[in-house]
Amino acid sequence: MTEPLFWQQLPVKLTYSRRKTIALHVKDSQIEIRAPLQTPDHFVQDFLATKTPWLEKTLAQQQLQVRQRVDYCQASHIPFMGFNVQLIRAQARRASWQLDEAGLKCYLPGESDNAVLPLLNDFYQHQARFWLVKKTHALAHRLNLQMRLSDIGFRNTKTQWGHCTNQGRIQYNWQIMMAPESVIDYLVAHEVCHLQHLNHSSAFWQLVHSAHPTYNQDRRWLRDNGHRLKLI
Repeated sequence: MTEPLFWQQLPVKLTYSRRKTIALHVKDSQIEIRAPLQTPDHFVQDFLATKTPWLEKTLAQQQLQVRQRVDYCQASHIPFMGFNVQLIRAQARRASWQLDEAGLKCYLPGESDNAVLPLLNDFYQHQARFWLVKKTHALAHRLNLQMRLSDIGFRNTKTQWGHCTNQGRIQYNWQIMMAPESVIDYLVAHEVCHLQHLNHSSAFWQLVHSAHPTYNQDRRWLRDNGHRLKLI
């Protein structure tokens, strides 16, 4: 008997809707097929069979990315704007953190390794609210787009590092502070340029290039390494 392929051992979610084409999505090792209403079962099975090479490759890449993530509960160093900062744990009555030349000191009231994660979350959010706000306003002013910027917000999103609405609200994933500073600057340039072009047209990328000339390599770095910028 032939050994089943890895993806064949996973559940497949089938969703029907008023769409015109069939599509395959894989996220966190979960397979979903989105098909038009009344799509025949045999068509779905045939479609899935044609996607076997892509499924195997995609699932393998996702599993590799999961293994490459750092468990910061056990880490001795953390990434911050291109620096490898020493993580120093100390006992205290109240949880707090302090950044100085020695590293990031996390004062923990208990001995649980998991207790450091809330402090790291707070540290990165605090830094994001300072640096990303400062960088966003500075670039918007330089590009004469300050009047189009209405607000800056922060969320821990799973799929997007940044987002700009047609109302001029820019939202960042604060975990971008774990990336090198040039990558952070690329993200800021990307979202600020959306204040002028709310699309990914050639005019948009020309403006991004003028604002951040190394955007191509920084964009590539984020695509290849973004999965590592997660607190787990």
